[in-house]
Amino acid sequence: MNKANQLQDINRSNKPYIIYKSRKGFDLYTDFSKKIILNNKNVFSFLNKKTSTKRFKETDLFIGFFGYELLNNLIGVKVPRQRNMNFSKGIFYKPEKKISLNNKLKYTPRKRISFKKKFEININRQSYKKIFDKFKKKIKSGETYQIKICTKYKMKSKVDPLDLFCRLSHTNLAPEAFMIKDKDYSVISCSPENLITKTGTTITTKPIAGTVKKSRSMTKKKALKYFRNNLKETKEHNMIVDMERSDMSRICRVGTVRLIKQKVVEEYKDLFHYVSLIKGQLKRKIKNIDIIRAMMPGGSVIGCPKISTLNLLNNQEKENRNIYTGSFGYIKFNGDLKFNIIIRSILNFKNISEISVASGVVVDSNSRHEFNENYLKAKALIDLFK
Repeated sequence: MNKANQLQDINRSNKPYIIYKSRKGFDLYTDFSKKIILNNKNVFSFLNKKTSTKRFKETDLFIGFFGYELLNNLIGVKVPRQRNMNFSKGIFYKPEKKISLNNKLKYTPRKRISFKKKFEININRQSYKKIFDKFKKKIKSGETYQIKICTKYKMKSKVDPLDLFCRLSHTNLAPEAFMIKDKDYSVISCSPENLITKTGTTITTKPIAGTVKKSRSMTKKKALKYFRNNLKETKEHNMIVDMERSDMSRICRVGTVRLIKQKVVEEYKDLFHYVSLIKGQLKRKIKNIDIIRAMMPGGSVIGCPKISTLNLLNNQEKENRNIYTGSFGYIKFNGDLKFNIIIRSILNFKNISEISVASGVVVDSNSRHEFNENYLKAKALIDLFK
């Protein structure tokens, strides 16, 4: 059986499975022997599981996600009661089968679903400006330096997640793309941002801060010039890099945290991003729970300083973020781990598709520009439903 048929058969079997971007293509994980549904209590015992340095199989790992609320709880930040659809705070799976796939995923749905409705946004331009102006005052008073306003696009719809994910991977292949298909929910994502890669005692993070729309006139070279000459984008990027360096310094040996790539441009379907890469060497006796509490939620999608900004966001937002700005990835049994930041994602639960996006507000920001930037970030996902 070829791998294309294998993908078709696994999808049609209704078995849960996960697809995650790898260096050479995608890895598909399935035949799950365990499914751990996390809550605010059992997450600590899950993260404190003992690891082994002995030889292990490539399926000796837990793969899944931490939701935004769970990550807040881990660092002692409260999320007030909000509107929610009772989606899980986090889920991890233990796979017994792994299949390597190439970048060109092939899948032909038996029947392509047609979407008759359109996405509705939870915050219109006027409401966004009110929140924007409120946070501008918080910035001027020194309560925060940068803050990310979240907007949601929702539509009632059944989906074929594999169809959406394959089309997304063909048009907007991203280094942290993933898909989860389970019996009662699905997630597809073209996330570009790696938050943690830990191999042995080495750890890296790749903050992204800075977005500009692609066009015939806006090439990759011109995007770099735009970012370098734009005071707002430069400030935003510098603040996030400094914060993530500070987060890493809490768990890394003194003098080992260094910028190894600074302010480069990465290209995606509809936009360019401003990106840096930070590397460090972990202190002795640092555990995975220490790493996750230091690094999550990722600063580039929250703002800074992290704790006070999280409190401002949580008190403002009326709807639960669910997976958005949580983290997806894996924890290997030898202690290595890799996690992204869950952005550019569609959560489908109870036949409701939800896309959440956010843009950064600093003292020099313009509300119209930031509102439009949110739509730009959601566009590649919204286009899948046309």
